[in-house]
Amino acid sequence: FTTFTGFNMQMLIRGWVMYDLTHSPFMVTMVTAAMMMPMLFLSLIGGAMADRVDRKTVTIVSDVSLLISFLGLFAISVAGIMAPWHILSVSMINGIAFSLAVSSRQSLISGLVHREQLRTAVGLSATTYNSAQIIGPAIGGAMLPLLGPTWTLGTSAILVIPAVILYSSLEPIKHTSVNSAQGSIIENVKAGLSYTFKMSSLRFLMLGAMVMILTVGPFQSLMPVFAEDVLNVGAGGLGVLMLAAGVGALIGSISVVAIGDSVGHEKLELIFGLSAAAALASFALSPWYPLSIVMVGITGFSATSFMVVNMTVVQLSTPDYIRGRVVSVRFLVIGLMPLGALTMGFAAESFGAPAAVAIIAGIGAVGFTLVQIASRILQPAQTDTKS
Repeated sequence: FTTFTGFNMQMLIRGWVMYDLTHSPFMVTMVTAAMMMPMLFLSLIGGAMADRVDRKTVTIVSDVSLLISFLGLFAISVAGIMAPWHILSVSMINGIAFSLAVSSRQSLISGLVHREQLRTAVGLSATTYNSAQIIGPAIGGAMLPLLGPTWTLGTSAILVIPAVILYSSLEPIKHTSVNSAQGSIIENVKAGLSYTFKMSSLRFLMLGAMVMILTVGPFQSLMPVFAEDVLNVGAGGLGVLMLAAGVGALIGSISVVAIGDSVGHEKLELIFGLSAAAALASFALSPWYPLSIVMVGITGFSATSFMVVNMTVVQLSTPDYIRGRVVSVRFLVIGLMPLGALTMGFAAESFGAPAAVAIIAGIGAVGFTLVQIASRILQPAQTDTKS
């Protein structure tokens, strides 16, 4: 949790600094794009690694590389020589480390708990990851007007250290996939893709996640633009907006774990998807700062709840021997976020951030509905076996 919190603090501050340097919404979204782009090329390889080598070791190496790069960007900021290419380069390096280790990190929990505890453990793991995506920027936004971007970058680097220590203290974890993932990396990747697309339940889970990632997911990348140019509330207002999103995300993720199996995941995904899209569109069109705070809080609640439900079902639908590779396919989907972010940034440059975000959120609402309709029509004819 601390690693992801620090990581997402970094991404918010980098976006703020980039906008301060360039005054370009497109360049702000390029920060997210540079970080997420490696997922399109490396997440599947990372998934194969998770099923071949020790997941704990991969995770520790990734966190150490993140710590070094965070400290490097902090040093550049202290020296007063920050330039756009520094931000984009470090973001891409982080994306490479994240892509190669994210499947190992997510699949690690299967070796830490008993089978009957797996659902709760997976739900809590997904909760921490998705909550950090909102809580990290919320903390960063709150610290920005108090400490400034340089020392907020330094603080986010410190948050990675506890994670490295905690992972190092874990007992060696043996998982069956080390012996099961035979053959070359390419063969392992093909096996993971084949398994994922063979299972209709997994296909629709991936499609739902794709809609969220392309339409609602990139909303944070334009937050500095809304705070500075639309709502005219500056860095302090940005902090409040991100804090509201963080509180909403935390409440939502805890609620999903509490709900458990009492409501079907298809119904939950549709409810959370539509509410996220509606809240985001309302935020985009709101001229009133208090209403914007409420709407961004609902967006954080709904988007995080959706992703927690989605990741939990993906992991529980997959046996351990291939879990790393299936999880990597889902993170390949998350790697599409640069496409959504760049589209949102280009649209904001063309006809303004409010209209751009509102239209894209509307497209998301249509997408969530179509995925659920297709799932209900096509899945009954399938005979998928869940593990």
